[in-house]
Amino acid sequence: MKLTQSIKFRMVASLWLLFATIAGIGIFGLGRLEDVNRESSDIRERWLKSTRYIGDLDNFTSDFRAAEGAFLIAAKDVDAIAIEREMESLDEAISKAQKGYESILHDEIESADYRIFEKSWNSYRAEAKHTLEIMTKGDKAAAGSLFMSASRVAFASTSEALGRLSDRTNTQARLASERYDHAIREARALIIAAAILGASMALGIMLYVTRQITDPLLELAASMRRLSRNETDIQIYNTERPDELGEMARSVVVFRENAIQLQVSQQALATEASMLEEKLEHERRLGENQRNFISMASHEFRTPMTIIDGHAQRLLNARPAPRNEVIIERANKIRAAVRRMSIMIEGLLQTSRVVESPRLYFHPTNLDMSVVLKEVCDLHREISSNASVIEKYGAEKLPFYGDRNLISQVFSNLIGNAIKYSSPGGAVRVVVRSRRTALQVFVSDRGIGIPRRDVDHIFSRYYRASNASGITGTGVGLYLAKVVVELHGGVIKVKSREGKGSIFFVSLPFEAAGRAR
Repeated sequence: MKLTQSIKFRMVASLWLLFATIAGIGIFGLGRLEDVNRESSDIRERWLKSTRYIGDLDNFTSDFRAAEGAFLIAAKDVDAIAIEREMESLDEAISKAQKGYESILHDEIESADYRIFEKSWNSYRAEAKHTLEIMTKGDKAAAGSLFMSASRVAFASTSEALGRLSDRTNTQARLASERYDHAIREARALIIAAAILGASMALGIMLYVTRQITDPLLELAASMRRLSRNETDIQIYNTERPDELGEMARSVVVFRENAIQLQVSQQALATEASMLEEKLEHERRLGENQRNFISMASHEFRTPMTIIDGHAQRLLNARPAPRNEVIIERANKIRAAVRRMSIMIEGLLQTSRVVESPRLYFHPTNLDMSVVLKEVCDLHREISSNASVIEKYGAEKLPFYGDRNLISQVFSNLIGNAIKYSSPGGAVRVVVRSRRTALQVFVSDRGIGIPRRDVDHIFSRYYRASNASGITGTGVGLYLAKVVVELHGGVIKVKSREGKGSIFFVSLPFEAAGRAR
């Protein structure tokens, strides 16, 4: 899948486009507002101030001309002094207005007009001063003539220059106001257009996300919900899309096919379950018949074996006692064989009982584990004359609290299996280690071993390894060993390699055995 076809790429690109649009609109709007602010600042800082200062100059110069005339007609000296002070105040105000106007930036034409005004005002100011000096000397007629001639002409020139400057300033101020109005209208129109464009783009992105992503996702979610309700007769859309939604749609198609296969498998499993129930019931009947047979066989075998053992005892205890050593040896072998048969029958019966109700037949007592293991090893040496059972104990006496019959059955099964699955004459080792908290027993052989796939199931009931075909067995012995070991609070494990042999490890804790009491 190409990067540009990815939903993530398109979502990120859409968001970046929306962000760039919003940012562009914001920057554009700020630029337009800056133009408006610049025009507003030009009006506020230049033309309004210029107009105000020119107005002040017009008013103050007119008042100064009026004060000059009033000084000429003043009746008293007191009035003349007051008028002279007023003229000084007006002169200061005019000077202040001139400085204010000069502090504003003007173009060359405005500056030229202002210089004409300034020159005319200085000329008038000199004539007015001369007039006041003549008036102060008392020549009222000469002062009046000068007031109406040279002073009048100079003031007219000043007023004319100030008028031209005022007209030009007002014209420029009007033009600036028009530019300001135009900038506001333009900024408003452009900002509205940009906002409409941004809203259109946002709406387009929303529609794109809804139609291309959200709606298909909702359709897939609805399909998944229907599949979860086992509704497999549904149509999956957007499977042809090359993006993640297409992959999801194709996955849902696979899920639908799997659901269909699952339904078919469930029907088959239901049929198989029914068949297994029938087989299980058959196995239960077989198990019950097996237990009944074992119980009956045990009972039937005991009577003839008791008779055989009795005759062997009478032969050994006959008076006079037999002298033939061959007879004595054979009689003892007969009794040993009867004892082995009795033990085997008792073990078989015990196995059947313990597998069904383990705790019912659990009767622990104090015992010596070394004696128990030696009896089991000797028994298997007698049963299998060609077997090599090697014992290695860490102490002469290994006290333990447990059920003697059940423990014997456990190790009898382990040693018997080791002999059975080893080649004739193969060594079977029984190693016992007494630890601080537990008694550890290792039963190892160099036989056919257990395949790796069977190791985890070897302690299951009726389970036999795949390489054990052709060797007699029921698959109950290791299951019984696990039940009995766990009944004593212990654990049993196996480590095996096919063709290399097996090691069975049994750990029986002393404390757990003590609590069983």
